[in-house]
Amino acid sequence: MKEPKTNSQTQLDTALRALKIAIVEGASWRYEHLVQAAIQLGATDEDIDVVAHQAFETLLSGAEQPLTARELAATWYRGQIRHS
Repeated sequence: MKEPKTNSQTQLDTALRALKIAIVEGASWRYEHLVQAAIQLGATDEDIDVVAHQAFETLLSGAEQPLTARELAATWYRGQIRHS
């Protein structure tokens, strides 16, 4: 039978999920705070490594997707395109 999650386990899961989201978003200014919060809630170095690995896998899985013209138009500014 599955054990019910305790409040501290739920908080730890939330902290690790926030760390994963910050890594995927590239919010490096939040890493240290989120890692410290996860450690205070009982995360091990291995837990943090697994979350970081999952985040990098998420980033890399989307890296091979081709950009569409619409995405390029929304991302690039007119000043970045040189007309010869």
